[in-house]
Formats: sequence, structure tokens, C-alpha cells
Amino acid sequence: MRKISPRLLALMMAGAVTVTSITPVTGYQTITVNAASDSQEKEAAQGYQTNLTGFDYKKGDWKETKDGLYSNAVDKGDCFAFSKTTAKNFVYSTDVTFKRNQGAATLIFRFNNNLDNKECYAVNIDGGSHKCKFWRWQENSDYQLIDEKEVKATDDEKYTLKVVAYDSWISYYVNDTLIASTGDYTLQKDDKGQSTVLTEGSLGLLNWNGEMTFQNTYYTELNDQNTPELKNISVSSSTGDVEKAAQFISTEPIMIQYVKNNAETVDLNIEKKNKNADVQVEYDGKTYNDGKNIPVKVGKNYITVKSTVQGENGQTATLTYRVNVHRRAADKTYYNEAYRNQYHYSVKDGWGNDLNGLVKYKGTYHMFYQFYDDTKWGPMHWAHATSKDLIHWEEQPIALYPDANGAMFSGCIVADEKNTSGLFGDGNEGGLVALITADGNGQRIKVAYSTDEGKTWKKTNKIAADWSKDPLNNRDFRDPKVFRWENKWFMVIAGGPLRIYSSDNLTDWNCESTYADLHTECPDLYPIKTNDGVKWVLSRGGRYYKVGDFKQVDGNWKFVADEDYKDKDGVMNFGKDSYAAMTYYVQDFGTQENPTIPEIIEGNWMNTWEDYCNKVADTVGQNFNGTYNLNLKVGLKQENGKYVLTQTPISAYESLRDTENKISYKDVTISEDNDLLKDFAKDTYEIVAKFTPSEKTKKVGFRLRKNQNDTEYTDVIYDLQNEKLSIDRSKSGKIISQEFKKINEQTNVKKNKDGSVELHVYVDKASVEIFSNDYTAAGANQIFPTPTSLGASVIVEGDPVKADIDIYPMKSIWTDKEDLTDAESVGSMQNESQSLYVGDNVELSTYVLPISVDQTVTWDITEGKDVVSIKESNGKAVVTALKSGKATVTAASKLDPSKKKIFTINVKENNFKTNIKNFVNISGNWAIDGEVLSDSNQSANDFYMSEDAIVNEKSTIETDMAFTNGLVNLIFASSSTDPNGAYCIQFVPDSKNVRLFRMYRDGDNALGEMSSNINDGKYHHVKIEKEADAVKVYVDDNECLNYTFDADKESDKEFFNIKTGHMGLGLWDGAVSFKNLYVDKKEEPTEPTKPTETPKPTEPTKPTEPTKPTEPTEPTKPTETPKTISVTLKGNGGKTVTTINKTNAGIKLPGWNKTKYKSAGKKDYVFAGWTYKGKVVNKVPASDKNIVLKAKFVKFKVETAKLSSLKGKSGKGTGFVAKSIKYTNKYGEKRGFRFRYSTNKKMKAAKYKTTGLAKNTYTKTGLKKGKKYYVQVRYYYYDSTNKKVYGTYSKVKSVKAY
Repeated sequence: MRKISPRLLALMMAGAVTVTSITPVTGYQTITVNAASDSQEKEAAQGYQTNLTGFDYKKGDWKETKDGLYSNAVDKGDCFAFSKTTAKNFVYSTDVTFKRNQGAATLIFRFNNNLDNKECYAVNIDGGSHKCKFWRWQENSDYQLIDEKEVKATDDEKYTLKVVAYDSWISYYVNDTLIASTGDYTLQKDDKGQSTVLTEGSLGLLNWNGEMTFQNTYYTELNDQNTPELKNISVSSSTGDVEKAAQFISTEPIMIQYVKNNAETVDLNIEKKNKNADVQVEYDGKTYNDGKNIPVKVGKNYITVKSTVQGENGQTATLTYRVNVHRRAADKTYYNEAYRNQYHYSVKDGWGNDLNGLVKYKGTYHMFYQFYDDTKWGPMHWAHATSKDLIHWEEQPIALYPDANGAMFSGCIVADEKNTSGLFGDGNEGGLVALITADGNGQRIKVAYSTDEGKTWKKTNKIAADWSKDPLNNRDFRDPKVFRWENKWFMVIAGGPLRIYSSDNLTDWNCESTYADLHTECPDLYPIKTNDGVKWVLSRGGRYYKVGDFKQVDGNWKFVADEDYKDKDGVMNFGKDSYAAMTYYVQDFGTQENPTIPEIIEGNWMNTWEDYCNKVADTVGQNFNGTYNLNLKVGLKQENGKYVLTQTPISAYESLRDTENKISYKDVTISEDNDLLKDFAKDTYEIVAKFTPSEKTKKVGFRLRKNQNDTEYTDVIYDLQNEKLSIDRSKSGKIISQEFKKINEQTNVKKNKDGSVELHVYVDKASVEIFSNDYTAAGANQIFPTPTSLGASVIVEGDPVKADIDIYPMKSIWTDKEDLTDAESVGSMQNESQSLYVGDNVELSTYVLPISVDQTVTWDITEGKDVVSIKESNGKAVVTALKSGKATVTAASKLDPSKKKIFTINVKENNFKTNIKNFVNISGNWAIDGEVLSDSNQSANDFYMSEDAIVNEKSTIETDMAFTNGLVNLIFASSSTDPNGAYCIQFVPDSKNVRLFRMYRDGDNALGEMSSNINDGKYHHVKIEKEADAVKVYVDDNECLNYTFDADKESDKEFFNIKTGHMGLGLWDGAVSFKNLYVDKKEEPTEPTKPTETPKPTEPTKPTEPTKPTEPTEPTKPTETPKTISVTLKGNGGKTVTTINKTNAGIKLPGWNKTKYKSAGKKDYVFAGWTYKGKVVNKVPASDKNIVLKAKFVKFKVETAKLSSLKGKSGKGTGFVAKSIKYTNKYGEKRGFRFRYSTNKKMKAAKYKTTGLAKNTYTKTGLKKGKKYYVQVRYYYYDSTNKKVYGTYSKVKSVKAY
């Protein structure tokens, strides 16, 4: 520990630097300073100023100078300086000055003092790129906690790095700019999580390949007396109402508080833990020192609260909180939306997906679900609602927020009534325990608990289970569902392959069994009493199920499927919109001898990840995107000797029936041309129907939500001949994606024993749910019909049927819904933004909400009358595009002209160059503007397919493509316009890989590699050459993939069936542009090939005008011999490697001979060409004199390796075959391979094999049969000194030798 001299102390006081005395870890008082002025620093800073003690230098050159701690690690990699100072909560900072524009300076903290198995955090800045990183070393592997962020370079290359670490919350600053804050998704939206947070350790520095000087390296312990932590933040309003107070967590950066629409301004009431903390409130570019009267707009408003403390050493410690004050829309808006279901729960505002933590506790049902304050998926929270009857729900504050472990993905809650966890203290009765997936850098399960019946939650730091410790070592390790059986806790967990874990205390878990080939999300496992005792149902995400037994096998608990379910599943829901099923935890299930199984109730998310979930709100124009299916009671019944699952809507829904307005038909005969429901006009109802068909009746069912012209409707049909139940929403209204055009169906849906068919249908504003065959068949789909489409009819095909039909109008569950009597808004089934090409037209129509008022509107062109024309007919408008430009068309309510719908019409020219006649926009916002076809999206799959099959067995597809983000797919072989199963070439951001795969299928067919990634926003020429059994891919005329299909390979078989196929373009989660798209392009003949046209004579043929001597028509004198010169080639340090005598301009220069020139090479650098006058040349430059060319060397980083395949070796010899990918980089250097293997996962006592530059396969024999081996590979290249430069080893893969 360095003591500060009285001289320096005086200088600090004179410079008006605030000083505070702190008590460092050594126990005596020290005065320190962060940074004095330049003149003071020159006078005072004689040596390295720090209060860290006992530095131990590992690698590199380190020495204390008058300017500070000098470090030179150029070409030495990671060079550490570790101190003996340890700290828990602290602010830790240093100044660093780069001597060269390379390398990276790093703060190391909470280090475990073990370089062989590093556990610590690190933040850095790169002196060359000025990009910053924040990562964690865990068991020597680095996990990035943020995406790289670039900071503005300083003139003097001096930077101040600072970390504020407070429990699990870590903030990183560069020059007092906040770069990272764990859990703060306003800074870092992508999930970047970690395992159990490191809470204490030593401090140090790291220099990676740079030359720099550290100065003013200080830390200050933070405790209750000098903490910046706040005690509480609450929100109030002098202008309106605030909803239930959000839980404030002092060590997490985010909280969400809802306020009513009348709260136009809010006040933040801030309680400090430390009265000396300086608190600053910022919003929308303004500072509110008192936190009062902050204006907020409707929707989300992120208000920043900074709490800062300052120590005597000049260091400041700031914690930055984000208070999202979400101001609601007007009360009358809610539950009157066009597509707000009236008896299904939905999120009030924002996004909701998977149900989480369903639990009944002390008479109250708690429903938690995945939430983000947006209409699209984002960093996951847990939202919360409560109910007494599973129908009427009360909104509660947001329960769980993203934190240092990651985003809060799906999980469950149990009632730990006996306090088996010990989380509730000695002698207490227990409470609720949540097991939550924390997502980011893999997935892990963390624990939280509530002592107040779910109102507030306390997270524990300990991770209960982590993917990296799981036997399958698969990062998809999520969606835990916990139950109690045989006096033990069990957890099913998946996200990828299924696993079953057990625990005695809910916090320490052991793996019981794994199911590597049984993949699912959101698993659930629950018992049901049957005549044969207790049977167990394994739910696979609410889509499929298995029935079997849960029992001990060889000492481990396993789910053993019944014979009928070993190789196949039962269908839980044949519709698209029922996913992530979860059952309510009610109580301990008891034991096999004494089961205590309650009624099992299940809920589902009414949406799908398959295609369109993120598009719903934007497409239909609403501020919420999260609706949930009916709550269902599950059971088992025997059918043809096996158990099948039943799912029955809970009886509580019967209380919503409007029995006074019930429509009932008993024993009525219905024929094909019936008009039984001709006067029916409703949008929320329940149908209970029983059909007794005639012998020749083919189909029965209902046409629902139909318009007067029968052009819009949804059909629910039972096919008697094929025993098939279906929902057809292809004409249901707004078609969110091509998935809506597909008929969803389930086969083998049996009739009753007497031949009758029962259909139980629930119709809501935006959904249809159907049950049949004694509730063993279920289907659910979202629909978005025109609100005025209220009709219905009975479908009969073939001979007449007898029927009993009861139709119940359903009451709304929304108790705070306001009744509307005036025109409130004008809506439309068409998008507000329309794109037309010159000469095209579009028909626009509207409706007025509520639909009970006059629907008349008036149309007008309010902008661009010369761009479009309009023609009205029957309340609709036909808009015709006249010329390029922008126009605005308005439809105003006749009842209240202030209520209007505004359409923006963008008219463009279509000059896209292609020889493909017709395209089908399968999904997305594909648009042509001039010569460019483009699309963009967020978390969605968009497709643009050729309408005709135009790709033959031998065809060439080529295009120019530009993108920066997203996955771009070029489809070259599809059996139809549906891309499902199509063969695609995929390009990935920031990757050199070119991927060949089948759309919506697991795995890759092949991987190729480009010389560099191409997501630079520039156009790159892509060419796909398809053969009858092969495909080649070229990027910018360089071959990057060459694959021959194998007819015996499962993933390749379908390719041979597509003799003539469709091509298409695809995009996932990004933006892309295309030009010049051709299939089998015919080259246009060039102008000179015209046989009748004679070249014109050149201008100098005029006899009266002498030729100018500078004109190109005067040829070089043929008798003049080009002058020869000498060219000297020099390497690193000016060393001459060779001289080329008597050479001429234009002669090709030699490359770099590593063997001959190695002494003049540069270590870790590769030769990139010869330079002349600062430019790289590959031929002898033109010169009258002898010249010198200097070698250009480029530092290159060897990429992390990848094993492309690893298999046990069959045939002669027992062992394995490991394979990687051949590659030649852009400098012409071939990749080399070094493999290693071990019986130890951490590669202890590993054995090595270098296969060289040409051989990318390592075959190892002579190993023990059946034994597991761990294998890795790493790449190397030879640098210009002919030395190997190695990269990082690949991820460990395992294989059994056989």
C-alpha cells in the first residue's frame, strides 16, 4: 500500500479535488486521488499511484516508472498484473495511456487467483479499434456479457476505465460514459447471462498485446455508509392515478410502474440509503433535480435515476436505475379493441408468451407469463395476474425482471408449505418458490421465493442447475416444471432434449435421467388416476403428449412410455395457436401407495413461434400481443386398449353463458342448403352441437364469423368419411402469414358409438377453439375477421342430418370494460401503408368502432392528388396509382369526422431486373423500389417465392445481395411455394460460413466457407449452380461450397425428388436487398456482334487536321525497347530478401517464400503483398529508376476452431474419426489442424495429433471399446517467419469408441 505524501495531499486540496478518507483492506487510513490536473500530475505523480498492494506480474514486461505502471505485452498475448487486494462491493478504476494503437487494457476483478482455472470478471478497451468488452471467465472459458461497444477515441489515447460492483450488479464506465450495466436491457438488449454471480475476489490488470501505462489505479470499498444504492423508488402523480406499486429491487436496474391515462405527469419519490448520495433524474434530454412533474406520453417512458457517491480519493460510484413509467391509454380503449377476446385472458398492454409459475396458493390462482413491454418479443420478464375462479383476473405488478444471470425465461412455482428449501427461516411455514430459466450464454435455473403470497420476490444468487453441468451439455436447458412425489421434488426440463432432475430442498438438484432423442420445449409431467392406478402424462410443449409411468429404473427415476407411445405421440392440439402448456401446481401428489392428486388444470399460450407471433399486433393495429387459451381440465380415458388424453374446458365457463339469449334447436333436420342461422349476428359465443348423420352424409360443421357475401369466414368441419376434424381459416379476414392459408386438421377423430358426432365450439373476437370425440381432440386458432363479419351457418355436405344445437352468447370477463355509444375509431382490414406500382390499384374498406354505430365514411385524397386517383363504391374506395410519389387517402366517420383512418400510398416504379415472371409473397414486407427488391423484419421468417417451378435439374441462380443483419436464405430447390423442407443456402451475419440446409429441418447438410463475411451492407454477387446431384455456391466469383448429395442420406433424399422446383428468397430477423435476380440467365449479345455495322473510323483520319501528339491514336514506337530496372524486395526491419535484376514493368512479382525469407518476416503476421508508394502492387511498377518494394505484413487472428463431425469408428480398429473444415484465407494461407483427445472432459492428460495443412480428418484407433472420449481441434497457420500461429480450441465434443 502506497501512502500519499503531504506534498501530494496539498496539491489535491489546492486543485479543488474532493477528498474523503477511506479505510482500505489493510486497515489504515490512506488518501488517494483519481486524477489531478496536468500540471499537478507532472509535479506530484512521481511513480505509480495506487492503493492496491502486492502486485504479482504474470508474463510480459511490467515496471513502475515516474509516469505510472508501464506494461509491454506486444506479441505476448495475455499479460497479467494481480494484486493481493481483495474486494466485494467496490468502485475500481484506472487511467490508461496507450503507447501504440494496438492491444487492450483490462481491469480484472473478483478474481480467484488461479490462472489455470480462471474465475473472474474483466472489462477492457482496445487501443486500436476503441471497442470495449465486458466478460466473465468461468472455468477458464470466457463468456461475453455485452456486445462490443465502440467509444470515441481521445486525442491523447488516454482513457479512464471504471467498474462499480455492488452485489450482482456490475456497471462499467469509460471516461464516465456508462458502457454496460448487468440486467439493463436499455443498454444491452440481447441476453448475455452467467452462472452464479462471483461476489468477491482480488483485483488486477491485464495487458493484451499492447504497450501502455497505467496510472491512478484505485479502489474504494462500498458499504452501508458510502453506498450509492437506493432504498426505494416509488411513483406518484399530482394529475392522475397510479396503479399498484411495482416492487423496487435496489440491486437491479429496471422497474416498471403503470399509471392511468390521466397521469400526464409523474413524481419519482426516492429514498436514499446514504444521505450523502447525489441523485439525478433524467428524462427525454432534461434533468429533474427534484424528480417532480415529469411529463409522460402514452406507452413506455424510461426515466433514468442516477445515484452517485464520491470518495475522498476522487472516485465516484454511480448506480443507474431505469424506471419505466408506462402510461395507459384512455380507459375506454381497453377491452373494446377489435380483436380483444372477451372471455380469454390477454395481456393488457405489451407482449406475452409462455405461461409460467401457474400455482394455486391459499385459495388464489396465480398466473405468471413471459412478458416484455412491447408488442414483439424482447428481454423476458414475468408478468403476474391473480384470480379466484380462473376466469376473472386481476392485474398485478411485474414480478421478475432480467438481471445479471440473464433474461427471465420460462419456469414454474411451487408451494413449499413445509419449508423444505429452508428459504423461509427456522420455524416458518414456508411459502412460494419459483424456479426460473435465466437465459444468456446458455441457460440455467435460478431460484426466487416469496413470503407474501407472490406479491414480492427475493432472488437467490445461487444457480440451482446449469447447462454446463448437465450430462448432455446442451445449452438449451430451460422451462423447468417442478412437482412433488414420493416425498421428493422432481423437475422436468428441456428446451432441447428432455431431462429429469430431483431434489430434497428445491435448491440443490441432481440429474436422474436424460432423453437425448426426445426434444421439446416447456415440458410438463403429471399423474392422473385411472382404473389401472396412477398413470403419468408427459406434455411436449402442449403440442404432443405421451402416456406412461414414472418410476425408478436401476436406481434412477425415469419416465417410461407405454408401448403405444414409445415411438409416437398423441396430439394435444391440432391448431396452430396452442403452445407452451403448463398445469397449475396445487399440492403434493403424494405417493404411489397414497396418491393425493388434485384436479389438474392446464393453460396454453394462444400463438405459435412457427411463423407469425411477432407480426400479430402490428398487422392488426393493436397495442397488445398475448392471449391465452381456455383453461382445461385434463384426464385420461381408454380408447381401443390405450390411454388417451382428454382436455375439457373447466365448468366455470358455463357461468359466462347468457342463457336468456340462448339459441336452441332440438332434433332439427338440416340439409346442404339450410338457412338455419340466417339471422345470427354475434362475435362471442359457445356452440354445443350433436349431429346424427345419415348414411350418405359426408361432412358436418359450422361456418363462423362470415360476412354477408360469404367471402370471409372460418370453417370448422368434421369429415365423416375420413374421421377428420379441421379448422380452415384461409378466408378468415386478415391473413397474418401463409400459415393462415393452411387447413389445420387431426385425423382418427372417432365418432360416438351410435355414429353421432359432437362438436363443442368456442368463438371469441379473435379465436376459434373446437373440441370433439369426448374431448380427446382439440384445436385452437387465432382469427382476425372484419369486426362486422358476424354471421354463421351450419355446414352439411351430402344427405341431411339430425342435430341438437345450443348457442350461448358469452359474457365478457373484463369487469372494468366501458360501454361505448359514440364513434371511437375507424379501422380497416388493409394496412395503413400501401405500396403500389404505377398503373396498379387497391381497394380500401373500413369499419367504425363500435360496430353498433353508423358505418358510413367519407373518402378524400388529402395529399398527392396527382399521384393517385380514387373512385368510391358501396363505402369502399378503389385507389389507382398514376405516377411515382406519395399520397394520403383519408376515410372519416360520417358520425364523427374527427375519427378517421389515414392510408399512406407509396407509388414506385418497378424496374427490378429479373427473368422470373411471377412471385408469391409468402410472408413479409417485400417491396420493389426502382431496381431493388428489399425486406426487413424482426424475429420472423419472410419468404418470396417463384410462383412457377423454374429451377431444373441443371440450373444457375444468381443475384446481387446486400445485408448487415439477419439470416438470409436463398432457396434453390423447393417442391412448392411452401418453403417448408426446401433446400436453402444461408448467409449469417459476422460469419464466413455458408450453410446448406433444409428449411424448418434440424441440422446442416453441409457447411462451406467464404474468405470473409459479407454483411457489410455492400452488394455481393451470389451464384448457385445446381446439378442433378450436386450444388456449388460462389460469392463474388469465389467458390465457397461444393456439395454432392447422397441418395442414401436421409436429409438428402428429397433433393432427388425435386426434378423441377421453385426458387425463393428468405429472411429471418433482419434486412436485405437484392438486385439482378436471374435463373438460367441468357447473356445479352454485345453491341459489336451486329454483323451489319462497320466500326467508325477514328477522328485522326481527317486529312486536313493534324493528329495531336497526345492523342491515343499515335502508337508507341515499335523499335523502342522497354527499359529494364532492378527491384529490391525488403522485409521486416528493412532486411533485403532478394533483388530482381533486369526486369520490366508489368512483370508479376514473386510471393513470400517463408523458408527463404523467414528471418525477414514478422512474428504472428502474414505477408499481404509488396508495397510501392504506400500501395500494394502485384506487378513491377513502371519506373525509370531502380526501385525498392517493401513487404506489407498483416496481423491476423486465428479463428476459434470447430469440429464439423465426430463419430465412433466402425470396421477395422476401435476408435473415432474427427473432422474439421479445410480453408484457405484471403492471403493464400492454408489452415492447419491439431487435434487432441482425452478421457477427461477438461482435457487433462490429453494426447495430441497434428495432421498438417492438407489433412482435416483425424482417425484414431486402438482405443477402448465403449469408452467415452473427449475431442477438440484447433487451427493454425504459418506466419511470415514460418512459425505456427494457433487459435482457440473448439468446444469439447464427446464420442464413444466402437
